Amino acid sequence: MPAVEKYVIYDWKRLWQMVSGIHYETPKGTVREELLNVCSELQAGVLQFKPKSASNVQLCALLKEKKQEKLLPFTERLQELLNLESAQCWEILCYYLTKEYRGSASLLTQLISTETNMTKLLDDIRHYYSLERMIVLKIVKNLLVFYHVPNHPYHAEYREVVDKITLERLLESYLNQLDSLINELPPRKLLAGESFHCTDRLTNWSERNARETNEVLHILLLISEHRSFSFSQITRLFSTIKQHSFGRLQSYLNESNPYHKELIKTLTYSELMLLLKCLDSDNGELIQQLIEELHVEISSMHHRPEHGPLLLVWMLLRLRGTNDADDASSLLRCRQLGKRAVELKCFELLHSIATHAMFSDDSLLSRIVRKTIYNQLCYMCDLFDGDGSCARYDGIFALLCELLSFPQLAKDFCNRKEDGVRSLYNTLLENFPLQFIDLANVAYALTKAGQGNYIKAQMESLPMLALLYDEQAHKLRELETNEYELTSPLQAFPGIDFTLPIGTSCTAVQHANGFYMHFRCQVNFFNALHHEINCLLREKAQLHGDFESNERVLRVEAGLRYLELTLQRIKSIAAISPEMVHPTEMCIDLLSKFRSVQCPPARLLSICLNVCTALLPLVDEEIFMRVSHLDILPKTGSQSLQDYKLCASAVYFESRFLGAIIDNVEKKQERYDFLLAYLHFLRTYTKLKRQRYLQVEIPGLVFLLRDVFPHLHTWHFKSQLDKNKIYFEVLSFICDLFDIMGSSNEVKCEKRQLLLNVCVYSLLNLDNGLILLKFVGVGNAFVQYTMELETNWMQQQPHGLMMLVRLSMRILMQVLCLKSHVYGTGALSPLEALIYTQPKQRDTLRIIPTVCSYMSNIFDRWLPIVSCRLLKRIALEFNMSLLACLDMEADQIRLTFMQKMPDQLESDSIKIAILELVDACIAKQPGVTEAFFKVNYANDKRSFFGKECTPSIGDSIVTYMKEFLDGLEEVPLIIQQTLPCKVLNIFHSLWKHNLKMLVDELLKQPHFWRKLCSPLLTKPTSQPQMRVYTQLINIISIEIYSTGSKKKTDLREVMQKFFELDCFQQWLDYIFNLPKVPAKQSCNEELPDWICCLQSFKDLIVILLKKQPTFITIPDAQFKLLAKKCLTRLVDRANYLEDMRPFIMLAELYIFILLQFKQSYTSSSEEEKELMEQLEQLILRICACYEDLHVRAKEACLAIITKCAHLYANLLIKESSISMRFLNSVVTIISRELLDMEKPQAPLKPPLKTPPQEANDGTVTTNSLLLCLNLLKTVATIFTMDGPGNWDLPFLSVRLFQRLLHSVSQTLPVHNKRTLSIQLLDVLIVFAKSNCSTEFLYCDMGEHLWLKLLPPRELLHAKLSFKKSTKDNVWTMEQWWPIYSRGIELVNIIYDKHKKCFLQEVIQFVGIHEVYLVDSLLLGKQSLEPAAMKLIKAAISLVASLTNDHKEWAQENCSSMLNIMNAVQGLMCHAMSMFHQQRNLKCLLAGRRSQLEMLRNMESITIDDDMINACNDLTDIIIFCVKAMQKFSPDLLDILCCSYYEPHKWQPLLDVKFGAPKLNESSLTLTFGMVLNMVTIYVKALTMQNHGFHEVPLNTLPSVEIGEATGRIASGETSQGQRSFSHSVSTAGCPSSELLSNLDGQLCLVALEHLLMLVASQSIYVIRSPELEPRWKQIVRRDISSDLLSFHEFVRRKVIVDYRDARCQWVRRKHGLLKFRPQNVGRSPAIASGSQRGNEVARRSTTANELRVNVVRRLHLQQHPQPLQPQSGSLEMTRMLSPIAAPHSGGRHQMAASTPQDSTDVSETQHENRKRLYAAESMALEVQYLPPPTEPIYCELSQVQLVEEDYLQLMSALFSVIPQTE
Repeated sequence: MPAVEKYVIYDWKRLWQMVSGIHYETPKGTVREELLNVCSELQAGVLQFKPKSASNVQLCALLKEKKQEKLLPFTERLQELLNLESAQCWEILCYYLTKEYRGSASLLTQLISTETNMTKLLDDIRHYYSLERMIVLKIVKNLLVFYHVPNHPYHAEYREVVDKITLERLLESYLNQLDSLINELPPRKLLAGESFHCTDRLTNWSERNARETNEVLHILLLISEHRSFSFSQITRLFSTIKQHSFGRLQSYLNESNPYHKELIKTLTYSELMLLLKCLDSDNGELIQQLIEELHVEISSMHHRPEHGPLLLVWMLLRLRGTNDADDASSLLRCRQLGKRAVELKCFELLHSIATHAMFSDDSLLSRIVRKTIYNQLCYMCDLFDGDGSCARYDGIFALLCELLSFPQLAKDFCNRKEDGVRSLYNTLLENFPLQFIDLANVAYALTKAGQGNYIKAQMESLPMLALLYDEQAHKLRELETNEYELTSPLQAFPGIDFTLPIGTSCTAVQHANGFYMHFRCQVNFFNALHHEINCLLREKAQLHGDFESNERVLRVEAGLRYLELTLQRIKSIAAISPEMVHPTEMCIDLLSKFRSVQCPPARLLSICLNVCTALLPLVDEEIFMRVSHLDILPKTGSQSLQDYKLCASAVYFESRFLGAIIDNVEKKQERYDFLLAYLHFLRTYTKLKRQRYLQVEIPGLVFLLRDVFPHLHTWHFKSQLDKNKIYFEVLSFICDLFDIMGSSNEVKCEKRQLLLNVCVYSLLNLDNGLILLKFVGVGNAFVQYTMELETNWMQQQPHGLMMLVRLSMRILMQVLCLKSHVYGTGALSPLEALIYTQPKQRDTLRIIPTVCSYMSNIFDRWLPIVSCRLLKRIALEFNMSLLACLDMEADQIRLTFMQKMPDQLESDSIKIAILELVDACIAKQPGVTEAFFKVNYANDKRSFFGKECTPSIGDSIVTYMKEFLDGLEEVPLIIQQTLPCKVLNIFHSLWKHNLKMLVDELLKQPHFWRKLCSPLLTKPTSQPQMRVYTQLINIISIEIYSTGSKKKTDLREVMQKFFELDCFQQWLDYIFNLPKVPAKQSCNEELPDWICCLQSFKDLIVILLKKQPTFITIPDAQFKLLAKKCLTRLVDRANYLEDMRPFIMLAELYIFILLQFKQSYTSSSEEEKELMEQLEQLILRICACYEDLHVRAKEACLAIITKCAHLYANLLIKESSISMRFLNSVVTIISRELLDMEKPQAPLKPPLKTPPQEANDGTVTTNSLLLCLNLLKTVATIFTMDGPGNWDLPFLSVRLFQRLLHSVSQTLPVHNKRTLSIQLLDVLIVFAKSNCSTEFLYCDMGEHLWLKLLPPRELLHAKLSFKKSTKDNVWTMEQWWPIYSRGIELVNIIYDKHKKCFLQEVIQFVGIHEVYLVDSLLLGKQSLEPAAMKLIKAAISLVASLTNDHKEWAQENCSSMLNIMNAVQGLMCHAMSMFHQQRNLKCLLAGRRSQLEMLRNMESITIDDDMINACNDLTDIIIFCVKAMQKFSPDLLDILCCSYYEPHKWQPLLDVKFGAPKLNESSLTLTFGMVLNMVTIYVKALTMQNHGFHEVPLNTLPSVEIGEATGRIASGETSQGQRSFSHSVSTAGCPSSELLSNLDGQLCLVALEHLLMLVASQSIYVIRSPELEPRWKQIVRRDISSDLLSFHEFVRRKVIVDYRDARCQWVRRKHGLLKFRPQNVGRSPAIASGSQRGNEVARRSTTANELRVNVVRRLHLQQHPQPLQPQSGSLEMTRMLSPIAAPHSGGRHQMAASTPQDSTDVSETQHENRKRLYAAESMALEVQYLPPPTEPIYCELSQVQLVEEDYLQLMSALFSVIPQTE
């Protein structure tokens, strides 16, 4: 309907934010357009809001048309309350609900349901309506204030709007509005009292009416500045104001109410000043008309104070506009008006107006008022001050000083010479120093207004000095009447170097207090001030505590106040004149003298302290020393400085004079001048950063936070402004401290940290925290309301409530951020307990919702930003739901925050703050995050006005992120801007916290990754914002890492483009462009952007290397370029190790790159040498500063060196100079590490923090030493083969072997160094295998190791438990096994290499460790875990080697040998029995703690790889056992070939009594049947594997070159060595054939040969034994004949040419002959490994007449033992145990527990062990070399070789003969 449209109103609140210029940076075109659209409304002002009767539109019809009938009852009550036309009433309701309402839809339904519930909502809408009306007036006021100000950003737009409306129409309209407001009546129902809370609502209506009236008056006052009022307008205005009685006839306002009284005063002042401004005219005609019209009425107005200024102005108007000054009677009437004005104290009232808050700022309105008053004073002085009489009026100088304190009026005053108010100043000069106070105040005002230099020059050369006449001192000569001159010099001020010379003229003047001589001379004001201070000090005793009204005190105060301001304006010490020095220094004297009086003059002392403060920037050291000696500043005792809690609690604290004067004087006076002066001193000194924390800042902070801040709200003040000023200073001081701490780039200072801790701790406690939260919790409604009451919305009060709220919020942010300094991360401080209160709990503060409310503030553009930042900090520190504390629904949250994001008018600052809040919530607040991202759950619907709808109110952040992606695709470099950077932060947080599902709709869009990563594919600017690219790289890294098997085509294409050479190379240049200076450490501990980018790039490369080739493969060229640049930058960075972080990252990145190369990545020898040179530079630099390197840097560099040694082994071997430098550096590094380890550990002080727990392997040793040891192993392995002959010289020069032995002897007993012990033993083993092993003969190994290798003492008393130990620092048996096995292996290696030279030490070792060796041999009965198996094999290997010298062993320690050999027999019995007890074998493999579960499990045993490997290991053990036992069995050749037989030399090893294998191992003995059974098993295994032999010529010797295989594959051999059992096997039950078919065939053959040798020897010995009964011999023959049938069959099938042909039953397969060249006997070739086993078993003979059973080289066999994790059991055994083996039947030994496999280097170590054990001896013993032939160079029969076929054929023939012979 047209009628409705006519009365549509605008959203004035939104318009104010757009056009005012203080909230938005609105484009000028928008401001112009918006203002021109509302010109008519601006002209109409409040009259645009029509009353209810203005139209015929019925509210019910309107709501029916809007389909909102449910709102009719509420809207009707609203219309009655507002008295507003129906359409406008509906518009106001709609604006409120959409813009202001912050409740939920369901709450709104409740609010409008009943009359009681409506009250609060109606009042809120009424307040909103009042604000809308006021904003209309404020916009018009803004137009009039700034349309003539060129500096204003919207000056031209304002001018255009004003010109369109015209001032004339504005004037008429606002005069009408003034009449309307003054005559307006409240709504009818309010007057009739027919609604709830009528009285309160009437009062509110009247307050609103008064504020609007006052605002209209100000608008008229502004119009009067730009356009003079006409006669009719002035008379109309006068009539209206008179009718209003200058604002005093305001209905429903009570003057007893302070706020109402202030409202009436503002109306009075505004109406009075508007009239005075209208009367301040030079238009003579207008003056005549006004006099004729208004004289009678104005002349009769002399009853109230506000009439005084009006009478004064009216008198001056008549004198200026008429000739009343010439007519005596008229002049008399005018003087009577002036007299009445003076009697009404007009000057004091004008002073009150000038100092009122409305006119105290520097706005145009204030300038108009002040200029009007200033003009009237000038008129008065011109007319009446010819004789200086005006100076006698009360309050005139106070008014003058107030006016002159503003720059415009001060400048006008200085430009005048004699006229105007200058005459008042001249009067002061003539009477100096009689009116000392007034002159000082004028000088103070002019200095404050910027005229300091002018007035200072005046004050230093005053023209007159008035002295009370002293007949004795003044020697005068009369010149004429009242004129005299001095006849003798006169010292005007006693004690001051100032003398009046002879001839100085003077005038005698009678004053009220005496007869004065006015000398005409140049006088310095500061000399007079000096004199006043001297007099005050002399008169101190006579003052009797009367300091407030004493004239002398007041004079000194006024002079010092001017001195203070002058000193503040001085920039250098040279500008202080000599006369100023004495008053300045005497301030210290005043402080010293008056601080001790009973009631000190607080105001005087505060001014003195302010003078000292003004001098601090110039001479801070001297001032501080003098003030500190006065004992007026607070002090903290040194006893409390060690603990910030004691310090904050004010223990040993003294407030001294400061606390006393506040308690005894200032609280009584309700003025706190000295406290403010101290705050000023404290802040000024703090900003100087002199770091006297203990003397100034800490005591000051403790005083403020203990005695002032928490109690200030209980103190009484004369004005609220004074209280706010103290609050402002305290809060500002705290902010200063935080700023200084944050900006400090100095090294960490304990005192500064103490200051910070005291501050944070005090503010987190309730005393101070509650006050802080009260400011934060004021709420936007009250803050905005107080601002609405302000006259000037464009300029905030410096100490206003809004500023205090901002400061409090900022401090709260800092305190929450720094909380971790004083509270633990999980602890909740008292302050946080108040903040983090959910709405359902009792929460009167409601801090979090209140902070959120500041988002809608329209007066301060920074308050919403600070609000967002505080919410961000709360979200980060909050451990509960922020959503619950906000008490807002998701729609409300989005409306509060997200609606600002798409608004083009909102500043980037608020958008950045919102994005940071979203980013913070992603990390810690899932509820709020869902609200921001608009996560809608199924069936989530709510009622809004009774209508069901899907929750879709407000855009989510995803919308903004989508716009960001689109913009990024078009212009990739916008990522450098701040706002897009913050959006990328959100992407980064989503990926970082695995919440990318929140942006699924973006991920599903095509080319998402291409858009997001477009900046990476675009050339960045010269100085890119590295943090942005860091986040992009992180996002890509996370996505690639989480991709798995999914195909990300889009992302893969992006990465392919990224790794294109041009793009990748430019990014390498940017990322590796590292600054040379160390990065500055910031207070928030954030890393510099370039370090973050380097770390992210490193992570990306590492992830890609892990994912290739599944995801993408880095091109070789780019990867080599990366390696080259990384090494170059790493070497360069090694010279700048002040900041090690980039060096560590580069080193770790380079080692990951190196790990991808299997061989050198250089393309030429030159590049290889260049790379090695760079590596040498790096190593040298590392050696130079190794002790100072970070542990990560050490580890990475050692890993690099080790890997490079592998890659460039050939270069190191070929280039002796490089290799020697390399070795010297390695020796230097290992020497440093060993030196650190050898240092005695000093007892440490109790740690401040909990020490780190031990690692999983129980070691606290740093990895650097372990890496050093691995480097040693690598170097030794490389150079042992083909290195230079003197490669071991660097090691010998530093006595490395002795130091290693000493180190291992120190670490062996230490539990937390067991891993280090293992590594040290591994290194010793490697060196023992090399040609350095001779050095161990000279190292006293027995002294270092024999006793140290004994088990730890606690193990000897340990209980065998089936449960895992809960203690981490206690030895377990499993932990000792790896160490002990390596110790035995080391002994064995050295013994094998040096035989007799080391025999005595070995025998000594065996004697000491006899018990533990026996336990080790019998350990298999308790555990066959990998570590236990390795220990058993090491022990039996040592015994097998030592039996070669069994005679010497028996001579030294026969009992030891017998016990150990008994254990060997038991071990062999147990090993053989395990082939028949698969379940027991499985249990022993699983470990003790899992055995019970396996024994309970009745299912059939599954054959797996572990069991197969264990059987191979058991075969190894059987071979070693047989080798050991063969030394105690007759030699087969001797028995067969010797002519005599000596059976008494031997003892039977095999029991003749045959029987089935027994399950009870305690009664097992080694029998012929057991051995023959094992022969059968191995034959069966070889048969099942279809084992074949090497088909090589008979006289071909095996090749022994490094790395060369023996031709097994070429010969078509069917044996495959050790197999991995990976195919499925039935779990119901596995026959032994499943196990046998997967055993190592070659190993089975070796075991078969050894067993056959032992059986043959023992069987012949038994058969020929005279002591054995014949029937037992017959049993031996019978069982050999029967049990070896399978063996004979195997020989016939595999060895004989054609076993079916009886004619050739002894002819084996032959493969021809091969001519050969003699080998170089002098060379000691190394033997290469041909198989994958680490335990090689070889047969060799030690005498020339021994049958050579292992005549062909045994291929090295390597196994891969897999560690089994022990499981916990519940059975615990309580008997005492040995650390090696548990007690076994019939023995006195004990066993140890099992352990997991310890190291991956074990197999390599054993492999090398075997290789070196048998290499030389194999060639020397197995292959018999004859002397060089004298015939031709070779002969086919020169050497004869027996191979396996010959041996097996011989054994078959022998065992065929044995049963048939006697």
